[in-house]
Amino acid sequence: MPGPMDHTRYDDSDVRMLANAPIVRNNFREDADTIFLARQLDYVRTATYDRQLPGTNADALVPDDTSVPEWAETVTQYAYDMVGMAKVISNYADDLPRADVRTISRSVSVRTLGDSYGYNINELRASRATGAGLDARKAAAARRAMDIKIMSIKLNGDTMYNLFGLFTHPNVPVQVLPVTGDWGGLTGDQILQNLIAWVTGYQNQTKGTHAPTHLELAPKAYTAASTKFITAAGSMVTPMMWFRANYPNITVENIWELTNAASSGTKDLGLLYERSADNISHTYVMPFAQLPPEARNLEIVTDCVARSGGVNIFYPLALLSALTT
Repeated sequence: MPGPMDHTRYDDSDVRMLANAPIVRNNFREDADTIFLARQLDYVRTATYDRQLPGTNADALVPDDTSVPEWAETVTQYAYDMVGMAKVISNYADDLPRADVRTISRSVSVRTLGDSYGYNINELRASRATGAGLDARKAAAARRAMDIKIMSIKLNGDTMYNLFGLFTHPNVPVQVLPVTGDWGGLTGDQILQNLIAWVTGYQNQTKGTHAPTHLELAPKAYTAASTKFITAAGSMVTPMMWFRANYPNITVENIWELTNAASSGTKDLGLLYERSADNISHTYVMPFAQLPPEARNLEIVTDCVARSGGVNIFYPLALLSALTT
């Protein structure tokens, strides 16, 4: 029995659809023709799943959560907060303070994304006559378009459909750095001052509950921190070198998507956070899928779908953003 990656297999449902479609029935006379076209469509679909994703940092910045079933229409997220405090009591006290867990829930709608690709009668004829495969670039374009949309939702969300992204989520705290302005115009000492204040602000915010693992900077800020020097004692040390030496557990990354990523659309954003699926994830309800081909007029069309619930942040204090321009 052929495996799932065998490009010579075909689904019986595809053969039945093609055999009953007027576009095929009126232009191809043999069962072998129908089987050939079914195999070609299967090859295209399988090859599309094998395609690499477009170059982006979204998957690294925001892990996927695929635990939600594909049929879900809404996703409810729960945030838990332990409340209460103990106190010194007497032997006969009857007014002990109560400790409890406070629950906050928020529901988001799952949205379906879609696009399609197809082959017209002339393309089908040419493929059958020459024995050449159908052009897989059409399917690749559909896959790429879907991937780009998912990456966009991960980072920027979709305001029209109330989907939050990493850069647009209202629950990400903002740090006001001591030296504001474009880091390209700051001195090395000022950039270092900002970096230290950023980490200090994170530590004060989480009170030891979270430990930052990644500092994400836009290219301009990353370049400034890597090329300017600290003036103390004639040092030839850059702020980036100092930061990495003193905070070895924090990985600094150059993320081009942070350019103009602030809500205004004109400011570069930076993010210091503990990267973990426990803190933040993208609700990927249904990854990219291709539906069985359909005959429409003079085309054989394949619809493609995916489903997303946007980005959810479970522990907002695990993230701290700041402007770097």
